[in-house]
Order: sequence, then structure tokens, then C-alpha cells
Amino acid sequence: MYLKLKKMDLDNGDELYVMIHVKDALSEGIHDGDLIEMGIGEIDLNVRVSLSETEIEEGYIGLYRDIWTVHEFVNDSYVFIQPVSPSESIEYIKKKMLGNRLTKEQLELIMKDMGSRRLGMIENAYFLSTFFNPGFDDNELLWMTEGMANSGSTLSFKEFSKNGTVIDKHSIGGIAGKGITPIIVPILASAGLVVPNASTRAITSPAGTSDILEVVMPVALSSEQIVETVRKVGACMVWGGAVDLAPADDLLIHVERVIHLESFQKLLVSIVAKKISMGLTHVLIDIPHGRGTKVQNIEDVEMIEKGFKKLFDAVGIKVAFYIRDIKNPDGPGIGPNLEMIEVLKVLGQKEGHSEYLENTAADMAGKLMELCGSAQQGEGKDKACEILKSGRALKKFWEIAFAQGATEEVSEEKIRVGEYSTQVKAEKGGIIKMWSNREIKKITKYLGTPVIKESGIYVEKLAGDRVEKGDVLFTMYSSSQSRIDHALSVVNLNTLVELS
Repeated sequence: MYLKLKKMDLDNGDELYVMIHVKDALSEGIHDGDLIEMGIGEIDLNVRVSLSETEIEEGYIGLYRDIWTVHEFVNDSYVFIQPVSPSESIEYIKKKMLGNRLTKEQLELIMKDMGSRRLGMIENAYFLSTFFNPGFDDNELLWMTEGMANSGSTLSFKEFSKNGTVIDKHSIGGIAGKGITPIIVPILASAGLVVPNASTRAITSPAGTSDILEVVMPVALSSEQIVETVRKVGACMVWGGAVDLAPADDLLIHVERVIHLESFQKLLVSIVAKKISMGLTHVLIDIPHGRGTKVQNIEDVEMIEKGFKKLFDAVGIKVAFYIRDIKNPDGPGIGPNLEMIEVLKVLGQKEGHSEYLENTAADMAGKLMELCGSAQQGEGKDKACEILKSGRALKKFWEIAFAQGATEEVSEEKIRVGEYSTQVKAEKGGIIKMWSNREIKKITKYLGTPVIKESGIYVEKLAGDRVEKGDVLFTMYSSSQSRIDHALSVVNLNTLVELS
């Protein structure tokens, strides 16, 4: 059937939707919520159908904003549609839910259908549940990882490297504060290394790396723009969700955001698949652990490390690990604007910058340089610190930003924080043993992070600091007093800050 295109000012979030008239649908045996294939020119999309008798005329197909803002469609163009038969993937998902092992071909098909949107969010959610029960064996994890990586585009940057080395760092996440990566990438690029970094938006933290970078530079680049950026300046810092890199993973992440839960096996597959799609040869995996993090128990660290090592070895990527016991957020500023302020203060070596954030970032950068042979064993951190103190990392940061489309250098003084604020003070004295990242996440969610970029908290005291009753522990910022009040209502200092 051919229908005329009409752009509609509607959104449906995670799934692609179109609207057609009930009579047109019935003539083709299409029901509300069915999956159809839509073709126009060289573009073919799998989309879900919403039916109406009043909001769309007969002979027309209404495209939701999620589609026409990405593709340059013109009103009244003719669109071909046809029903899509149910995928075999659904039977394989049922098979896995019943505790059976899947083959390489079955897992590849699930990833392919997920990436092409032949599977909807309900089917994706059922598949995600199988990571928890019954789980996957080593071969299934490898096949799924390769299938996920191949569910979209793959990039290559080896031609820009003198020895073919392409590197990156990735954290398993769950820690408040994402200032480490924006400091590490320009350090490594200043050392002559090729560093294509693709990060996520917030999943289990107050702000994702892409959320904070977006404060000063565009992060939603096309594949062609990413390659050109790396060609020009040796690195990029982009949002992976803007390009067709392992799209099956992005759709599963949408489900995880709803339930705020991620399995360790899914974590392994997700990270390794993204690194394959970015063409990496070396990667450093940051594994923070401790109360209030993704990894609560030290016993789980070895299991995760072994899982990553086995999977990275299987796909031919060299890996090193940075394992750390977390007592603090990664930097005192938490929330997109506040975190970017801290990043710029460290890169610019400004007075009062976070030594904790600087030390962690320099140590990780040094480990990566040692992994790929850019620095001798034990000398990487010193080399990273020298690059920071020389100002080369700050210069490289802005080179990357301008290559990605930034139009001006933004100083930390020009970045706004929420106009409404309040201080939270200690109710008793003692020495801070640790901050709970889980409680920080809960508070900042009420403040509006990461959507309201000027919202967040600034931590005044870190683990090891002595506080007296009445000392300011942290300051909350937001765009309205009501958000401040809501956040205050969930502050429980007994669970947020542990004192000795």
C-alpha cells in the first residue's frame, strides 16, 4: 500500500511510531500496535502502528517526530508500507526464558532484529530478563556480543594511528560524578594516542559522561563526523546513542532505565560490543566497588574481572583493569554543569581544583599509556601529570570540542548553576568514612539531573575529612524551590554519610 506522508507533532519516546487511518489499516489487515515496514526512497524502517479515525485522514500516514527529525522526509511524499510477519526471534526468546541454550545463529538473529526494531520494547524486556534467569554460558555471551556489535555500524580508526593502536577507557558506572573521562581523553590524545570515546547518557548515575560534555560541546555526531573528528585531532568524546553503533544495546538500555537494574552479564556484553564497534585495540576497564555502588561486594570484583578478560580476549582486544574501593563521588560537583565546572578547573589547573579527581584521572591515563606501550611500566602517571600541568590537555580538550562543533571556549565561571540552592549541614561531628553514591543519585534525581543541567549538588567534605556539628556537608542547586524542597524531603544523613 502507498500512503502520503504527513509530519505529526507527536513523540513516543523509545519506539518508532506512525499513525494511519483505521480504514486504511483494515484494508491491509493491520491492527493497532502491529509492526510494519515503511519504505521511502532508499530508507526502510520497521515501525509500530497507531490507528485513528480522527487524527489522520484516509490515504495518509502520520510520522511521529522521532522519525521525521532524523530523516529528511517531505510532506505529501508517497510512502510504501507492508505488514511484517512475526520474527523467529520471539520463539528463541521464549526458548531462553524456559532455560534452554541458544545457538550462535539464534542469538545473532535476536540482536539483528532488536537493532532493526523488528522486536518491540516488550520483547526486549523479556529478553533482558533472561540475563538474570537463566543467564548465559561463555559461548552464548561471545555470540551475543559479536551479534550486538554487528547489529549496526562499525568504525575503524587504525589508519590514524602510527602503530594501529586505538584505545579508550570505560567505567562500569554507578558512581556519582563523571569528570574522569573528559580529563583522560585529552591527556591521552596529547600523548599522540588515538582515542575515540563514545559514552552513554545517565543510566545509574546522576549524569552520564555525554550529559556533562554536552554543556560545552555537541556530542550527537554522525559516524562520518566522528571519523573526521578523530582524523583531525586524534580523539572524540561523543554520545554513542546518536549513531548506529550496537543499536541492540541502546534499546536494552532503554529498558534498564525504566527498571533501574542491570545484570553483570548484560554489562559485559554491552561494554565489549560497544568497544568492538568503535574499533578498539586496547581498553582500560574501571571497576569501582563498595557500598552504594553497582558492585557491593569485593568478592564480585574477581568474577567481573574474569568475565571481562575472557570476553575481551575472545574478541582480540587487550584489556587492563582499574579496581578501586569507592568512598566518595568522583569529584565534588555532581550534575552536568557542576561536573563540567570541575573538569575545566582540573584541566586548567585552577586554584582549588579537585585533587581527588585529578589524581584518579591521571592514574587511569597512566595505566592506559603503560598498557599500550606509550609509557614505561610505573611511569605512566608521571607522564599524565606532566601533560596536565603543561596545559596541553586543556588545549587538546578544546581542539576536540571545536572539531565536534563547539563555537567558543567556555570558562568554568560562565557555566550556570541552579538559581535556587540550600546548604545541608552535619547533625553531628566525626570523621567522614564514606558517601553513599546510591543516596546521592536519589537526591539529585529529585533536583532534576540530568535533564536540568544546572541542577545537582556540590560536596564540601570528602572521606577522611573531620566535620563538626553544623558544618556544611553539601549544597543543593536546582531550577525551582519545589525541587529543592522535594530533594530535602529524601535526604537521610544517616544513610548518605557514614561518620566514625
